[in-house]
Amino acid sequence: MARISKALRSRSGVRLELREQRDARGELVGRFYRLVTLRPARPRTFADRLAAEDAFDLEVIASLCDTTVQRRIQSDPARFA
Repeated sequence: MARISKALRSRSGVRLELREQRDARGELVGRFYRLVTLRPARPRTFADRLAAEDAFDLEVIASLCDTTVQRRIQSDPARFA
């Protein structure tokens, strides 16, 4: 089974990805959205894009308020652009 990951949005160390699983024939088996952050939280998954977008926006706000995350981003801005 092949897994395909596509970055949808990225800001302030937060990434929203679309993940798809395909079978050997290339047919779609499953799709979900994954939220990845620099903050000490486990990645979260969502079945609904609207819920994933809302969670992304809230996590960006939290990351902008987190001084540790901001220091990491400032230390290597090209990596987190």
